Amino acid sequence: MNFFRRMLFYQVSPLVKLAKTKNIDEGDLLPLPAHLHPETLPVSLEPLQWTTPKAFLFSLIRTLKKFLAPGYSWYLASSILALLSPVFVNRFVGLISKGVTQETLLEALVYGLLLGLCGFLSGLFLQHYFYNTLQCYQVTTNILNQKIFSHSLKLSQSARQKSQVGDIVNHMSSDSDSVSDFPQIMGDLVSSLFLITGVVAMLFYYIGWSAFAALAVLFTLAPLTNYVAKKFTHLDEEMMKHRDHRVTLMTQALNAIRVVKYFAWEKSVSKEVTEVREKELLSRRRLARAEVISSLGYLGVSTLVLFVALAVHAWRGQVLDAAIIFTCISLFGLLEGPFGDLSRLISRYTTAVVGAGRILNFLKQEEVEITTKENALVGQPMGLEIQGLSLTYPGAQEEVLKNIDLVVPAGSSVAIVGPVGAGKSSLLSALLGEVAPTKGKIEFSKVLDDERPRMAFVPQEAYIINTTLLENLSFGEDVSKEELRRALHNSCLSRDLKEWSGGLRTEIGEKGVNLSGGQKQRVALARAYLRKPQIVLLDDPLSAVDADTENLLCERLLFGAWKDVTRVVATHRLEHLPKFDQVLYLEDGVARGLGSFEELLKVCQPFAEFYKEHGKTQGDHGSTTVTAETSTEVVTATEETDEKKNRVTEDEEREVGAVKGSVYWDYISSLGGDGKYTKPLILSVLLFGAIGVTLLPLLQKAWLSYYSSHQNQWAALSAVGIYGLIGLAVLVGSLLNHLIWLERGIRAGKNMHDKMLRSVLNSPVRFFDSTPVGRIIQRFSRDIESVDVYLQWSFDSAVHCALQVIVSIVLILGLMPLMIFVIGPVMALYYVLQRDYRRPAREVKRFDSVARSPRYAHFKETLQGLTVIRGFNKSPWFMRNFYDKLAYSQRMFYSHFMINRWFSSRIPLIGGLISMSTAVGVTLSAYYGVMEAGTAGLVTLYSLSFWGFLNWGVRIFADIESRMTSIERLKFFSNLPAEKDILVTGEETLRLSWPEKGEISVENLKVRYAPHLPLVLKGITFHVEAGTRVGIIGRTGSGKSTFFQSLFRFIEAEEGRIKIDGVEIASVPLEKLRRNLAIIPQDPTLFLGTIRNNLDRYNEYSDEEVVTALKHASMWEHVKELPQGIHSAVSEGGLNLSQGQRQLLCLARALLTKARVIVMDEATASVDVQTDAILQKVIRQSFAGVTMLIIAHRLGTISDCDQIVEISAGEVKSVRRPSEFSKEEIEESLV
Repeated sequence: MNFFRRMLFYQVSPLVKLAKTKNIDEGDLLPLPAHLHPETLPVSLEPLQWTTPKAFLFSLIRTLKKFLAPGYSWYLASSILALLSPVFVNRFVGLISKGVTQETLLEALVYGLLLGLCGFLSGLFLQHYFYNTLQCYQVTTNILNQKIFSHSLKLSQSARQKSQVGDIVNHMSSDSDSVSDFPQIMGDLVSSLFLITGVVAMLFYYIGWSAFAALAVLFTLAPLTNYVAKKFTHLDEEMMKHRDHRVTLMTQALNAIRVVKYFAWEKSVSKEVTEVREKELLSRRRLARAEVISSLGYLGVSTLVLFVALAVHAWRGQVLDAAIIFTCISLFGLLEGPFGDLSRLISRYTTAVVGAGRILNFLKQEEVEITTKENALVGQPMGLEIQGLSLTYPGAQEEVLKNIDLVVPAGSSVAIVGPVGAGKSSLLSALLGEVAPTKGKIEFSKVLDDERPRMAFVPQEAYIINTTLLENLSFGEDVSKEELRRALHNSCLSRDLKEWSGGLRTEIGEKGVNLSGGQKQRVALARAYLRKPQIVLLDDPLSAVDADTENLLCERLLFGAWKDVTRVVATHRLEHLPKFDQVLYLEDGVARGLGSFEELLKVCQPFAEFYKEHGKTQGDHGSTTVTAETSTEVVTATEETDEKKNRVTEDEEREVGAVKGSVYWDYISSLGGDGKYTKPLILSVLLFGAIGVTLLPLLQKAWLSYYSSHQNQWAALSAVGIYGLIGLAVLVGSLLNHLIWLERGIRAGKNMHDKMLRSVLNSPVRFFDSTPVGRIIQRFSRDIESVDVYLQWSFDSAVHCALQVIVSIVLILGLMPLMIFVIGPVMALYYVLQRDYRRPAREVKRFDSVARSPRYAHFKETLQGLTVIRGFNKSPWFMRNFYDKLAYSQRMFYSHFMINRWFSSRIPLIGGLISMSTAVGVTLSAYYGVMEAGTAGLVTLYSLSFWGFLNWGVRIFADIESRMTSIERLKFFSNLPAEKDILVTGEETLRLSWPEKGEISVENLKVRYAPHLPLVLKGITFHVEAGTRVGIIGRTGSGKSTFFQSLFRFIEAEEGRIKIDGVEIASVPLEKLRRNLAIIPQDPTLFLGTIRNNLDRYNEYSDEEVVTALKHASMWEHVKELPQGIHSAVSEGGLNLSQGQRQLLCLARALLTKARVIVMDEATASVDVQTDAILQKVIRQSFAGVTMLIIAHRLGTISDCDQIVEISAGEVKSVRRPSEFSKEEIEESLV
């Protein structure tokens, strides 16, 4: 590519041409250069100092010198050319003042042409500075994202609990962006200081000692800079803190949206988020006001310093001719940019320092030291020995494990049992290397010091990622079809696979939303099998499966395929304990017994009592013989199926073509507020304010122009005084205009956020199943930030630029009508250029916006499964996937900024043509005596600034158009279909006391998930007497969960109805319905906050009632030992409590509601048999007289039900009493 093509970024031209013929798609965009790929960093990271924020930021400049040296050189050249402009203005206007003669005509024309050339080259060089600094931006983003992600993969459990997921994701998004901006901030700062120094030096040259007065004013205002910097840092940190808190609240609410819906907590969540949002906006308002006032102070410098300089010059009796006046105006015009930007640069600088500080603090958080080098003896089991192991969590007083000794020979199995909170999961964490022992040691046989055994780990809550079933199973391993077939067979997934239309290509939704609890666990077990481990660690892996499947899993996998693999299994399911080689019984962190099952029953009294409870609650069904299903089908991982049928997650919405006018009007309308009469008034004030702020500076310059041509009619000091008064009006007008735009912009952001929050929280559950949380969070973070911070400023600037262009054209054509023959064609060329530019620019900006979400979603998903990822030694695989998503995002961004460079490198040429033609026109007009020197100077200045306004105007308009994609997305999310409050009108007014008894009548209920999908419930009918306990059984996919969702009206009935106490639930307002039902779900979900507000979100109950509920749920003994009792903190997701403890708190939550209908979805799966026995007792006593509907996988859970409803393939197969079922019939249906 030759020099000129490179200078004008010709590599982008094919893309621009293509965009004329079609809406471009991802495949059409520019390829990402190798040096911008995250895996091939073009710089050495050795110079980087990860110590303090400022040390890091300045070491970043040194690290990136390969890009910054040429970038800053281009900027220097551009600044020198900018400084030459006033010199040429002085010579040009000086010649015009003296009168253009035959001798001076050529000289005047040369200076006029040089003025235009100067502007063109300065603008062009500036684009090459941006090209280099934006590459630096991408390289820095790669460095920081890689560092943050790799550090997160090693984050210890205690460090992970200290930081909310939302905060950590913000380090990768907002904080990384602000730090990556630093090289450009420094370039702009240095250039500003260079220009200021150059302007001051030139002032001394042109006005002599009068410049000292100007310098004195500059130095007087310097301390203001330091004050503003400190103010910005404080307010920026405050705003970021509130924003992080808001994003975290939204993240946890969205992650637990089903719980929010079950308990009708939408208003509580909305109130909590809105309160934090108000604090965030207060900080934003104060920060923006500080920005406006400080930028006004700097803008005032150009007026104030020019006023002082001219006043002193006149006072000294020096001549104020047109050449001096317009040279000074030109010089101070140069100052306006640097001084106007200084406040924003300081703000960006402090944001970068704050962001760097937050990232560095995060990178200092504790890491887990786990080697990634695996033992090479694949297929050979590893033994392990634990000697005197004691464990205390950081910050805790009590030991969770006390002096544990355990030897597990290679290829043998050990079961770890004990009550909830005994330390079972903690022991597995120690074996995984997640927590370091306080005392004692853990050794693996045949493993060198720098190696680890090949492990697989299945946690209590299965870790499922949003990808295909195949990816979830293989988890980065190379597996054959035969291995897949065996894995599916051994984990009892073969039959499930037949029911999924996409087979192994079926997409699994976020957190496995389209899988049942049992399916998730079996997917996790199949993944563990495919790992070909030497040691398997399982944490209650069978809690969510039925007895039939449990037997099959034990037969095929635990004591079948893994019979020669070392197995360590923490479990609450005791049916198969006799098959384990050893049983370790833990109680309060102490090993009360260790030996074979038979030995423990004889010698360990606590274990004997513990097991005795199991016999009572579960019955004797451990010896049931199970017919193993045959699995002869061939697994095809590559079969082509209709992809849409396999998808759960819907593609992110992305408009194509020009942003619709209605979207602009939505934002403009929101600037005006909601008042019918006040809206037109506010919008008029905004428009006329912008017009006033544009015309006042013209009046200022026009006055000086008039004075310079009529010096004999005015005293110099009087003329300068009038100039100063107009300048004061400019400052006051500018201040009021900025403050009004600012206030309306923040109000618009507030209204949009509140509308979207209401819309999202009122959406049906199906929306959340098909939309990744990361995507919704993007709307509440990045898109809202666009509205809060940028859009009102961009709109204000766009109006200002448009008016400046109009003023310039009117001025030039008004004084030189013949210029229409130049300006007409040039503006036509400009129109074509901006049209060709905007087509690809808006599409690429949309791609860029959409491409960010997958990176953040993957990061969030990674943070939620760190223990599993490290257990499987899959950190490199997750890093690989992250690199792919980051590279994709970077390619979109690269195309975006290159299209901007293509356009912005051509606009100065247009500006240069207009400047040159104007200069020629002015010269000829002066030569023929039809233009005075003052007027010539004014026209020249406006023609010089013309290209700048053209360029900036289109850039700002393109920025608005690209940010309008945020408004498009916010609008989409603000108008989501809401759950219908009432579907049918009740026969009579709903009683305040409803429901009094809890009698349920289901009549011919037909339900489907979507109009194009088949019926799931095909006309089920049954009756539940008030106060009875009803077990609901059926195989996976039979319709049990669908019935529960219909009861809570997550899905509306197509035909038929459900009545509670004679009232059709479709006629009951949703909040009333859901707050009179209660659920104890299979996956216990807790929120960031306290124990108390996790039980009572609306503060409706007294402390005594909360304590009573905790006592009934067997949690009070634990809670009262905590430092703050019921006000003790619960970390995000309840990570500081065991799975069983979380489930008990969910039980307490249901107890507290005093609902007449309670739904239990295998609620005791995660608790030990003793606690289960207590719970069954509590349920019988505390829920006496309450209607209970129970989905169960354990015989003991439904053994004392009053009746059992068996559902098969969406139909009621039978309704009988438990005594009327044979054990085999129940076991066949407990799936």
